[in-house]
Amino acid sequence: MSLYDFFFPEQAQASHLRSIANSTRARNRRNIRKTGDLDRRIGDLEKDLGYVSLVLGALLQQLDAKGTLSRDEVRATLSELDELDGVKDGRLDIDILRGMGN
Repeated sequence: MSLYDFFFPEQAQASHLRSIANSTRARNRRNIRKTGDLDRRIGDLEKDLGYVSLVLGALLQQLDAKGTLSRDEVRATLSELDELDGVKDGRLDIDILRGMGN
């Protein structure tokens, strides 16, 4: 505790509170920037996923149209793969998919 704090406790407390408020405002500004970056990245991922879905849909449609692979065969394989991770939820754990290539 300084002499200033001792002789002028109200002013010292006000100064300390201003310091806390400034620190909090700076932290909030950083968090807002981070949130904006995350929102942008999520938006980019959503666009990428939409594009990948479009390409996959086009490939499946062409394979079915040419008789190379039917939609029923794709559905059967999807169902089979969906059960590999032990949870039938319409998704596959990416680590299992990565392991299939080895």
